[in-house]
Amino acid sequence: MASLSIEQKVGQVFIFGFPGTDPRQGISLIEEFCPGGIIYFSRNCSTVQDTSSLSSRLQKCASQTGPGIPLFIAADQEGGLVSRISQDIPTMPGPMALAAAVDDKNLGLVSDVSQAMATQLRAAGINMNLAPVLDVNNNPKNPVIGIRSFGEDPKSVARLGVEAIKGSLSGGIIPVGKHFPGHGNTSVDSHLDLPVVNQSLKELESCELIPFKAAIKAGIPAIMSAHIIFTPLDAQKPATLSYPVLTGLLRNNLKFQGLIITDCLEMNAVVKHVGTANGAVEAFKAGCDLLLVSHTYELQKESYFAVLQGVKSGEISEARLDDSVERILNFKKSFKIPNALPTETAYDRRFKELSEYLHERSITLVKDHNNLVPLRQDKEQTLKLCIVAQESTLLPQTDLVKSLNALHDGLEIAEVLMGDPKAIDKCISSSESVRATIVLSRNAANDEKQADFIRSLIKQVDNVILVATQNPYDISVAPEVPAYICTYGSHREAMNALAKILLGVAQPTGRLPVTIGGL
Repeated sequence: MASLSIEQKVGQVFIFGFPGTDPRQGISLIEEFCPGGIIYFSRNCSTVQDTSSLSSRLQKCASQTGPGIPLFIAADQEGGLVSRISQDIPTMPGPMALAAAVDDKNLGLVSDVSQAMATQLRAAGINMNLAPVLDVNNNPKNPVIGIRSFGEDPKSVARLGVEAIKGSLSGGIIPVGKHFPGHGNTSVDSHLDLPVVNQSLKELESCELIPFKAAIKAGIPAIMSAHIIFTPLDAQKPATLSYPVLTGLLRNNLKFQGLIITDCLEMNAVVKHVGTANGAVEAFKAGCDLLLVSHTYELQKESYFAVLQGVKSGEISEARLDDSVERILNFKKSFKIPNALPTETAYDRRFKELSEYLHERSITLVKDHNNLVPLRQDKEQTLKLCIVAQESTLLPQTDLVKSLNALHDGLEIAEVLMGDPKAIDKCISSSESVRATIVLSRNAANDEKQADFIRSLIKQVDNVILVATQNPYDISVAPEVPAYICTYGSHREAMNALAKILLGVAQPTGRLPVTIGGL
């Protein structure tokens, strides 16, 4: 490390993102700033092969630039809703789906899933997974966590989180637990504004901190901070910018010795209050090792020079900088970064089987008063269905229809979009001839238009099966609905599993990981 200039050391504490799949934009960032890492989003990832080629180009550039230090290449591969690579590999179930699918006897399946995702990521040249989510989703109104959490019980979240960490580590990837000290009990999305949590420290200790303590005990190498004010710890600054939270609580009290990574400093919770560049300086002073600026070149440049100026002016001591850089370099060495795997390892048939098995086990039949599931038919008659979805959920609607048709010859399916002004009339006109009207909702509990549509429909149409394709709280808008199913996701694999349950090819065994109203 002694051979690194101050400029190169400052570069190492940043993780930058760039748009698209053209490596030249990433290469220009590497050549200008020598960053410690690059973050991928779906915009950067297509097939495993193409993503692997991109990663190889960036790592080659890093090896030939400045001190030649390899890159952390990070992505959010949580499973389910947040899966950056999904084009040519099976999407694994997300956290809440996993919680619905497993019990104490087969918790190891969670580790298997994380190990499979680690292999898939490394085959794409990615060596850091911004997962698992360790937030306890104890607020049904939470607009950003929801099914990304393992559930509402902190001890269960801790158990499942530890299994996810074990799987990631055995798969050779760096897991990052998030979002410390907990984003589950918020009603504001920190992408949009700054949430404030007024719980006492005792309440945090009894809930939010339990999974993080378990993760630290399990040897998690990295933790991501939350852009949330926790008033008992620091009433002025969000956790990402707070010395009492990150150094006082996380480092000194909880004895965490790994990497502390910021959530993206371009999120409005930071931008609206201190700005990205000032936020980078404050976050580093608070105790963060890696500063994440995911999108905008100008903000990346401003943030880099703000931290560099902070070191040169003495606002940030060089000893403080050296402490983070040494930690970063040690983790790169211990995980043998870049540690890519051959691309073919991503296509192990066992991964597809694991995904299918757990998606089927996750589907939760919460209520079925009219014995609608599985769908029954007279042998001499065609099975007719009406499937209703939001316009914005056209993709899951199409996936469900494809899956149903693949499993059952001769289905007749009427497809209706909620955005159609005549949607209710179309459902009513088909109701006498169809076996069931299947409504695919997406967070209707927080969407009054969807809620009104569902309430109006079930007053006029019998045999409605309401399917919550994201957060499982949607029955609260229409507790009188005859049947209710939770899928914890609307991606292809979840819809295929739903089709199997509806047609009786598989049995619904999922269990709710949260408490829901309306039952």
